Amino acid sequence: MSTRGHLGQDIDARVAAWLSAVGRVPPDGFTPVERFDDVPAQARADSFYWCDSIFRSELNPHNEALGARHAFHAATDDTPDLLRHELAAGGLELTVTEGRNFILVQVERSSLDILSLCGPDRAAAVRRVAEALFNTGVESNTVGVPAAAGPPAAGPVLCPVPGEVPDLEEGTVFSSNPAVDPDLLACWKDRTECGVQGGRLYFLCYKKSSQRVGFANAWQWFDDRRTGVG
Repeated sequence: MSTRGHLGQDIDARVAAWLSAVGRVPPDGFTPVERFDDVPAQARADSFYWCDSIFRSELNPHNEALGARHAFHAATDDTPDLLRHELAAGGLELTVTEGRNFILVQVERSSLDILSLCGPDRAAAVRRVAEALFNTGVESNTVGVPAAAGPPAAGPVLCPVPGEVPDLEEGTVFSSNPAVDPDLLACWKDRTECGVQGGRLYFLCYKKSSQRVGFANAWQWFDDRRTGVG
């Protein structure tokens, strides 16, 4: 198998592990908070930073006008520290789950039943949601990333890749830029995963910038809370 083939397998395994970890948390495994200030300090600061970077303001979970519901899940033996935001905006009902290394955006079927659409309409719907969700004011600074095709209005996350119409079915996973190694990203927008799980369309963004090398220990995101610092 080629080096690229091994890389693809490693990435697929990591994404599958993150999705599985989120899925293992039962509905009552998240503790609601009245104020986001009640979230552990390091995770709270990270969440503000990454949500402001990744989302358009109209769909940012921290836009107070949207009245998002916030909750946190403290790590267990088989689940990492997680934050969850639930909101409705722009005609979409969203569940946004944050780990220390990723943001997972799930579009509820009540607002978009992706599998009820026909063939090419599914890919078109994915592009519309990506354009609605993701911040257009972020510039790439990852070495070796091909220039994005299409007009600037298409937004920073072109998923699916322009000209491609993936076969979107349950369990499908594809990338906005499969040639790029997530470990080497210097900008979150240079690779985003997308797929369908449980009938729901989802996007997974890496919390990566030029200041972050590799991925952090996801079980230590709330450590300030555990030690009484935050």
